[in-house]
Amino acid sequence: MKKWLAIAYLFTVSLSGNESANHEEIKMGKMNQSPKYIYKILSLRNWQATQNSKAIQLSAEDDAFVHFSTEDQLEKIIGKYWADAPQVVILKIDSNKLEGELAFERNAGGTTKYYHLYNGFIPFNSIVESRIVYQQPIDTCDRQTLDIVQVGDPVLRQIAKDLSVEEILSPEIQNLIETMKVTMRAAPGVGLAAPQIGKALQLVVIEDVDHSHLTEQQLAERNRYPVPFHVIINPRLYIEESDDKVEFFEGCLSVPEFVGIVPRAKSVRVECLDERAEPVVIQAKGWYARILQHEIDHLNGTLYIDKAQLPTLITAENYVKLLKDKSVKQIQAALHDLGG
Repeated sequence: MKKWLAIAYLFTVSLSGNESANHEEIKMGKMNQSPKYIYKILSLRNWQATQNSKAIQLSAEDDAFVHFSTEDQLEKIIGKYWADAPQVVILKIDSNKLEGELAFERNAGGTTKYYHLYNGFIPFNSIVESRIVYQQPIDTCDRQTLDIVQVGDPVLRQIAKDLSVEEILSPEIQNLIETMKVTMRAAPGVGLAAPQIGKALQLVVIEDVDHSHLTEQQLAERNRYPVPFHVIINPRLYIEESDDKVEFFEGCLSVPEFVGIVPRAKSVRVECLDERAEPVVIQAKGWYARILQHEIDHLNGTLYIDKAQLPTLITAENYVKLLKDKSVKQIQAALHDLGG
């Protein structure tokens, strides 16, 4: 891997005999011939979801079986499949504590063999160690994150003030932008407005590149596509009155633990300045348009719960358990039935 990759250890799990006794011995295949440790790569988003739900949150690619790597394969796998991710989480797994059928085999059409787990799962007591790999320069990685303001703080209800060109180009705002980027990625989120870190300024950072937790069908349904990191300052949002609304669940880093259905315009036009104080016009559709509307609402003292359909508010944990894998039409039908 690149020499400037920084690794931060989150925790080391100490395994006890009582924990391992709760799991039946794996009898499948040639487990005794597998290496003592194998590795699982997760997005930071999925790892954060794991902390909240107390169950290992896997990506859509792990549907038929769970993909693993050996230590020697990690660099190649990250470079091939995770190159665009700002950071990834690597779990070191005790292969003898996995539940299921572990096979060493080639991917379809490939020549290299990998470990795949069938009909099983990753018990928490199999995780020996976890670490985050930041795929960005050290000076950015070392930057501390900011506290995210929570609902009830008055700053979230203020109208943020515009920034002058001189202010945008100042070291203070340039440093703030970099720190907001790190904070957004660490949360993790797809957008962060300055009021969310206690600054009533017309400033937003956005990035939506990690879609590993979604299937191709879900991406298509939500018209969600990669959006690289960028900054919007003093934005002006334009929505055609005739533009149809699209309803879907939203969450917010400032309103933790809950999500709710919010109607948003399918497409928007935003005029703003970038981090160099240069004028930019953004034409956005689909999920990107939703992100822009959500974040610009923050600059005007509005939260998504102000626009959400209140009967649809649900805990994030229950959303993952009950609705995450359903299509938009299925969710709407289910909510319609509940409403009579």
